[in-house]
Amino acid sequence: MKLLVQGDDFGFTKGVTYGIVEAIDNGILRNTGLFTNMPSSAFAAGFMKDRPQACFGIDFNIVSGRPVSDPSMVPSLVDENGEFVRSKVRVKDPRFATEEGRKEMFPYSEVYTELKAQYDRFLELTDGKKPGYLHGHSLSHENYRAAIAEISKATGIPYSQDMAEKYNMGSTMKKKFMAGMIKKEFDPIAQLNKNTIEQVLSCSDELLSHEYAMIGGHPGYVDAELLELTTLSLERCKDLQMCCSDEMKKWIAENHIQLITYYDLY
Repeated sequence: MKLLVQGDDFGFTKGVTYGIVEAIDNGILRNTGLFTNMPSSAFAAGFMKDRPQACFGIDFNIVSGRPVSDPSMVPSLVDENGEFVRSKVRVKDPRFATEEGRKEMFPYSEVYTELKAQYDRFLELTDGKKPGYLHGHSLSHENYRAAIAEISKATGIPYSQDMAEKYNMGSTMKKKFMAGMIKKEFDPIAQLNKNTIEQVLSCSDELLSHEYAMIGGHPGYVDAELLELTTLSLERCKDLQMCCSDEMKKWIAENHIQLITYYDLY
């Protein structure tokens, strides 16, 4: 079985960045997407050149921090301070419950403008090296997915969602999400009690039944900046623990699993 291990939000904060680097250097993580709109993005990009074993993509972010484009060009996406409207605010808006409402909240032209600006920023940070894949972050909705698909078509860089479908990837998410057993936890105590290793290994049969499979998560160290930016915070250290654990490495070795990147799927 070929396994794609992906950790999102590279460059979210310095703590998250250091944790993802740890998961690449001493763990099983082989794919991560850069937040190009965050202040730590340039800091994170500095770790990319010396890690050829990893595929660095881009995580398009329109719910945290400031836009790369001028806020006046994306007025529907930002608040009065020019910051992206947080996802926890978005989901409480009654419009988010319908396709028509979501398209009103996230006009395609504005979404595409910002995502293209984030893509161009990636090229600036990497001296022209293209991201290895394109990936969404947090809320997924029609105009957002369409804008990512358009950039994928224009650049030839694969959209992670398309690759998962093309290769019929097994996932820790499919079976558990349908059963309501795995979900993002926003309660601090629940995040501290999360056992990512156990959750992943409980999906062993599902994963091993596929030629291709993936494990996704949000590994990272927790710093004060992260606590201010998102409620998905404390569980990141548990995802990092999973990526670096001897149990996971043993499971991979015993089942002759090959760790792959998106480059292996081109």
